[in-house]
Amino acid sequence: MAIIPNFPQRFLREHEIWHGNMGMDVRSGDGVEFLEFHRDFLRRALEWYNTQGLNPRMVEPWSSIPLEIKSHPRWSRRLQQAENRITRDLESFSSSDELGWFLQTSSLHNAIHVIGSEVFNDDDFGSVSLAPRSTLFYNWHGLIDNWWSQL
Repeated sequence: MAIIPNFPQRFLREHEIWHGNMGMDVRSGDGVEFLEFHRDFLRRALEWYNTQGLNPRMVEPWSSIPLEIKSHPRWSRRLQQAENRITRDLESFSSSDELGWFLQTSSLHNAIHVIGSEVFNDDDFGSVSLAPRSTLFYNWHGLIDNWWSQL
């Protein structure tokens, strides 16, 4: 829940451009591309982070979606059902592409960014162009990557 000091502009720009190129419609292959991009992005950004002498615990993956987010008034039944499908019925996804597609089209991915930015008072986390300089980005995307690893 902190801004990472001296975070490289190149990473912010790369993330913003990638999302800008995704478009509004999610097509076949976009789901796995979403997962692969973020896994690779996390790896490279965290390699940089680890050279900075910063606290590694700040960027550890969440083990689950925080209760503070799930207690927010905008946490809906639909978002809870989306989380339940992933955490209780992961085998219902026939492929990595379907999981990545679901994260995007169910609004779960974006809702965590938006609600989390409010709950944790971190405007960067809710902004596509600034999210990667927030430690919350690594907590959230680390959880997503862990879900994907279990598929």
